[in-house]
Amino acid sequence: MKFYLFGHGSIGSRHLKNLTELGHQETTSQAEADGFLICNPTAYHLETALKITRYNKPIFIEKPISHNLNGLDKLTGKILVGYCLRFDQSLKFFKQKIAGKKIIKVTIVCRSWLPDWHPDKDYRQSYSAKKDLGGGVLLDLSHEIDYALWFFGPVKKVTAKLQMAPELQIETESIADLNLDFVSGVNAEVHLSYASRQPTRFCEIKTSDQLLRWDFQPNNEMYLEEMKHFVRIIEGKEQPLVTIADGIKVLKIIETAKINQL
Repeated sequence: MKFYLFGHGSIGSRHLKNLTELGHQETTSQAEADGFLICNPTAYHLETALKITRYNKPIFIEKPISHNLNGLDKLTGKILVGYCLRFDQSLKFFKQKIAGKKIIKVTIVCRSWLPDWHPDKDYRQSYSAKKDLGGGVLLDLSHEIDYALWFFGPVKKVTAKLQMAPELQIETESIADLNLDFVSGVNAEVHLSYASRQPTRFCEIKTSDQLLRWDFQPNNEMYLEEMKHFVRIIEGKEQPLVTIADGIKVLKIIETAKINQL
């Protein structure tokens, strides 16, 4: 198969490398593409997608689906949103492990130090640091919001505390503490940070009889599985696991968090 790629940064390059290993190739002709991958800055996702819908080919949009909700109702077709943690084997196993449990408390944490993301580049010039490009920790680390919705269903109340980190010298929020009340009765505390020199990523769930914990281990396998799934979508064998609607649900949480700041 042939793929047309928008955005050859770190994540775009990873997807392209994985597709190449799976026996596929990149094309510079949009008309010849079997599928499209949108991996440019978040603020350009929707604009790019709308330009290529005329080809009526499946589209992969790297997370988040956009930087706000404006115009997303125009998006149609077979679209897979790039929340790669849905393809992480350990997280899928963890989801099965908590199924049917009486959940007392949920803590979700993703902490990192933004300058370490791409040490060879000036992080202050990256999309993460720029409001107009769709940066900020809420959008950038929205994987955690997506899998919380995947685990526990719709949310009925969102409150949040958002903070800047002056030491980073960026214009976007660097720390976000969210409190999510789910329709199911579950409450989750979500902590996201660009400004921690002690990186960690985990989900801790207290049930009526035990404490369960998932710790993320970086791996390329989840990205490979994500691309395999996208190929099967193109072949007509599967429907997108992470849909436009899923991407919009995450954005609604983010928009509400920005409004309901404590």
